[in-house]
Amino acid sequence: MTLDTAKVVQPTHQFLVSYLFEHRILLTLKYTSHAYIVRHPLKI
Repeated sequence: MTLDTAKVVQPTHQFLVSYLFEHRILLTLKYTSHAYIVRHPLKI
């Protein structure tokens, strides 16, 4: 039973880590671009 749980948890954990990592990058880029637009409206 413990092995079955480990087999299920491991891929799920890897998926969540990669999912959160990708979205963290996307959110960071989105926030950075938004802050850049707000700070430099005249340069665009």
